[in-house]
Amino acid sequence: MSKYFLIPALLLFFPVFSKGQSTFGLSLNGFAPMGDLKKDAPEIWGGGISSDIAFQINGSPIHLGGMLGVTRYGSEVRDGWHGDDLGDVRIRRNNEMAYMLGLIRIKPPVSEGLQPYADFFGGFSYIATTAHFRDGPLQEQWDVVRDIDDFAMNYGLGGGLEVFINEFLSLDFNIKAIKSSTVEYLTPQSVSYNKTDEVYDLTVKKSRFDHLNFGLGIKLLISEW
Repeated sequence: MSKYFLIPALLLFFPVFSKGQSTFGLSLNGFAPMGDLKKDAPEIWGGGISSDIAFQINGSPIHLGGMLGVTRYGSEVRDGWHGDDLGDVRIRRNNEMAYMLGLIRIKPPVSEGLQPYADFFGGFSYIATTAHFRDGPLQEQWDVVRDIDDFAMNYGLGGGLEVFINEFLSLDFNIKAIKSSTVEYLTPQSVSYNKTDEVYDLTVKKSRFDHLNFGLGIKLLISEW
């Protein structure tokens, strides 16, 4: 269990020791299953957005920081008759994950316009499937129902390459392999509409939510400490 809490605990102390450059980044990410998740739900894929901030520690190659992000790993829409209670409506189900990870980043000294780095992650994620109700595609949403949700503890490794545009900005190519505790979740393929009973049949899956993120973003040098 300690591996999940070590990095978030370190974040409580990094302002005391931080001295050097700090960076803020935004990234568009792809999502692909791996490990147990790939075995149980190989069909899922998705994308999302994340932001991270990292502070250099006393001029060393070590940076401490954190990352926030959201990922949608599938969406399904059904228009039409949904029984006497609902009538003719449009229901969209979104499968999403939000995560908060602490990070330790190692950035070796370089003299050129390229900066490789390695990341170590630890933190938490929230995985949920929600159904959104509308009378039609262009109508306002009038209800939201959460079909299932669960929390996972995460840890993982990653890395990337910054390509400097100027002294303040860089393009960031990154990849993250994230391991997860066991969670219950739904996918678009595990939800079907039963026309006989006029209800949705939900086949809940349960496995580790291990996944791979790969992204392209931009980083901003925001200060010196």
